[in-house]
Amino acid sequence: MDEMWAAAFWFWIPLMLVPIGLYGTLRGSNRKPGITLTIFALILVMVSPWTVPSSDSTAGGHLLLSILGPSALMAYGLYGMVFGGNVPVGRLDSSARWSGSIATIVAIALMAMMHWGSFTPIWRGDVNPYWIVFWPTFLMFSTSLCALASLALVGFGSERLKESLNLAGISVVMAGIALTAMLFDGSNTSAEEFRGHLWLAAADIMGTLAGVGASIATFAIVIWSYESNLPSPSMTDPPTEDEVKHVVAIAKSHLGGEEE
Repeated sequence: MDEMWAAAFWFWIPLMLVPIGLYGTLRGSNRKPGITLTIFALILVMVSPWTVPSSDSTAGGHLLLSILGPSALMAYGLYGMVFGGNVPVGRLDSSARWSGSIATIVAIALMAMMHWGSFTPIWRGDVNPYWIVFWPTFLMFSTSLCALASLALVGFGSERLKESLNLAGISVVMAGIALTAMLFDGSNTSAEEFRGHLWLAAADIMGTLAGVGASIATFAIVIWSYESNLPSPSMTDPPTEDEVKHVVAIAKSHLGGEEE
């Protein structure tokens, strides 16, 4: 019972506070407290392998701590690549594109080394169980997202060809890494195991998209069905002469002045 309460206090409660803090950051009046709460809660989650080492759930905190550096680099890199170009609002210095590109390349290299090198997240003497789920899902999601963002920049942006090509290049690199991992074993993960989790990740993503699409379609059908069954609005009778005189009198009482 003590271990359960310790896990709840040091891991689950801080984990639940993260979305609450993120919600606070979206509100102007609670922005600073929300950021502070989010950072504090994330720190507690990431150090949970030391505060409650007996809990199996702390493998999630261990993974977050392991990918913190590469994730921060990639977030900075993508931000610099996108907003260092021709954007009307929030444009960064032109050097942000170059520093962003370098940061993104370094982040991708670190992620790849976590699969093929010695940086694989090891938890209790074995590969972190969340890592093998996160890695193929991340590759597939980033490949699709970068490709979609690249097309969006070309279709809706103005003079954004360079940024679009950069994002398309990242998408190709991510797809190449996924293909390589499907063919060659990692330092602690076999290619067969990676392929199995990759197909599961694809099924999860496709299922999520299908569910969102079905929800939108169902909502649209319900609204259309409801509105199609509504009776046509009836025509109202024209105003009577007394009603017209009453309106004219009200209008005259609110128009004009002493000089008129």
